[in-house]
Amino acid sequence: MRLQTNRYLYRTALVTAITVALMNAITSAAQSPVGKDIPTLARETRPSVVRLVLRDQNGRELASGSGFLVGGDGKIVTNYHVVHVSGTAQAEARFADGASYQILGVIATDPDKDLAVLKLQAKGRDFQALPLGDSDHVQIGEHVLAIGSPLAGISPVSTEATVSDGIISGIRDWPEHQMKVFQMTAPISPGSSGGALVNSSGEVVGVTFAQLVDGQNLNFAIPIAYVRSLLTDGPARSLTTVNSPTPDDHSRAEEKAPTGSYTGVWQSGRFAASGAAQLTIKIVEGSANAEIFLTGGEVTSANLNGTAHKTGENIWTIELSSKKPRLAVRGIFRGNSFVGDYTYSRFLLVDRGQWVLRKE
Repeated sequence: MRLQTNRYLYRTALVTAITVALMNAITSAAQSPVGKDIPTLARETRPSVVRLVLRDQNGRELASGSGFLVGGDGKIVTNYHVVHVSGTAQAEARFADGASYQILGVIATDPDKDLAVLKLQAKGRDFQALPLGDSDHVQIGEHVLAIGSPLAGISPVSTEATVSDGIISGIRDWPEHQMKVFQMTAPISPGSSGGALVNSSGEVVGVTFAQLVDGQNLNFAIPIAYVRSLLTDGPARSLTTVNSPTPDDHSRAEEKAPTGSYTGVWQSGRFAASGAAQLTIKIVEGSANAEIFLTGGEVTSANLNGTAHKTGENIWTIELSSKKPRLAVRGIFRGNSFVGDYTYSRFLLVDRGQWVLRKE
């Protein structure tokens, strides 16, 4: 009888423990927000993410980046370095469904945090804006999606509104901009700058803006908290005002200009071709001159001229070109690295690809 009683008590205790555990699990599940699956998140967010195309006064494309809607009236958030491109006179926002709208102007900028808010020229249109999340409560290990237009206009296939997923792998200090940033494993590329980083609820928690090209999945986003103070209803300024340097800009900037030699690789986006590259650049009062030596392709050397503008602390936007050979180079010098794209043309042949260089 005593043995049977002990067995009965043990079984009763076990059933009670299992019941309590199940009740706790059910309660916890009921209290925890249920995240959306990736196809749902992609379907809901892609219509609000745009590709930004910047052009000069003659309509020639100068640069491309990403952005996303934060207001039904057509407010778009992007990176400051996306719109701070010399010679820009106009810009358009291209949507995933093929729609395109001109940019009316710039509402607010924060060069130190590499952020800008634009306004679409679409009076009376009600756009689908993305909800903003609380980036102060983002945790390491949290699942996120990056949506943008990597290598759009360079890749032989359309890459607009590309969706990639990953996790928050770290929350870091970014000394150049004196701010916190999210390190993430969601892949991004040149052209992704200004794209949306969303959580599993479909809320924007960051703005994608940088990657470390020497590593694997070392990508970064600016917390959306830094954007909120820029979301005003002020008048839109012309894009040309953003790209007009102040009188002291050149003299202050030249001290930290990325003058020197850089080495790395180039990779064609259209052909099975790649090789080594060495670039030596000199910058004086916003004008840039560079000499480049290449292996692995038709072009072995070229002398390029163009412009260079400081767009942030240790960040420069560079545009270079040569007539013989017909080679155009553009990109971003950030710290000791240069990441950008090139276009090479000869008769009916046109090749586009990427550069990845580091200072020697």
